[in-house]
Amino acid sequence: MSSGTSHKYQFKAYMLLFLVCNVQVGVGIFGFQRYIYKEAGHDAWMSVLLSGIATHLIVWIMVKTLEMHKSLDLYGIQHVLFGKWIGGVLSICMMLYFLTNMTTIVRTYIEAIQSWIFPDFPTWLLSLILLVLMVYGSLGGIRVILQTSFISFFLIIATSLFFNYPIRYVEWSRLLPIYDTTAQHIWVGAIKMGFTITGFEVIFMLYRHVQDKNKVMRYAQASVLFTNILYLFIMIVSIIYFSENQILRTIWGSINLLKIIKYPFLERIEFIAIPFWMLVVLPGIMQLAWNVLRGTVQLFGWNEKLTLYGLAVIVIVASSTLHNRGQVNQLNDFIGIYSVIVSYCYPLLLFALTYVYKWRKREKGSDAH
Repeated sequence: MSSGTSHKYQFKAYMLLFLVCNVQVGVGIFGFQRYIYKEAGHDAWMSVLLSGIATHLIVWIMVKTLEMHKSLDLYGIQHVLFGKWIGGVLSICMMLYFLTNMTTIVRTYIEAIQSWIFPDFPTWLLSLILLVLMVYGSLGGIRVILQTSFISFFLIIATSLFFNYPIRYVEWSRLLPIYDTTAQHIWVGAIKMGFTITGFEVIFMLYRHVQDKNKVMRYAQASVLFTNILYLFIMIVSIIYFSENQILRTIWGSINLLKIIKYPFLERIEFIAIPFWMLVVLPGIMQLAWNVLRGTVQLFGWNEKLTLYGLAVIVIVASSTLHNRGQVNQLNDFIGIYSVIVSYCYPLLLFALTYVYKWRKREKGSDAH
């Protein structure tokens, strides 16, 4: 893997359709419904819609910020706007954020496997399996991440088709009356939904490697639109399928929707879906690892291979220290808050500072003449 922008490390803009979506979906799709419904009730779909609209706006701001900085990534932008030392500290904070995100994804996925398939399977061993695959794929560079993201995208589409099955058992009246809750509850639900669909900040890291940068906005927005429609569809199906008490008690809402699907040759489809979902989780982990490596190379000049091994060890150890569902929930709540700050608030700050920076630069240029 390399931090350079040589031709072999570049890719076409349409690949963002797969890369961005893959990071957004991940493990959050397993059980996001309960948290949104708890805040907004049967108007939870409005919270999902509102969060999706906000995401489109922030993606627009991100791409405009990147266009003003041309070929810089997030670390480079921070160096320009904040200087060497403050920018370096912020870059370290971002690397820690990506690393914590990796740990959260790995441990949450393991929790799903232990809850549904192998309750006695050691956490450290499952972490080891995931991280060995992550290291193996990451060493292949951005090309391997692109290929796995492409495969996982179609796996997401195939799995989403199964959510049509519960519709035959739903009660549409559970959506009524519309707007039965307050705007404040819908807004809080949208913030909670923001915990789930964050991850699109990887655009800050990927933009530099896109060949046809004029098409980045188009495909980034298309990827976010696909994710928003997917989450909105699953949220609506959950509301009209589960009763209020059921949805509030169901930890893994999406998996429970799949549980009712039965075929003569397969009675527990979730036993197939959850292991296969590893192909969706892995590219996201690899992207986050790649983001950290980019930072360590730019700031410290560390050896990429050794750094990658170190990251894997840290994630394995950190995952193994979380022993129960309560601790996993606490980690998800913690990273969820910071994800909203990084994904939704921080891009606004960077956009404003970039605009001021460019304006002052133009003013100085005109004074010189």
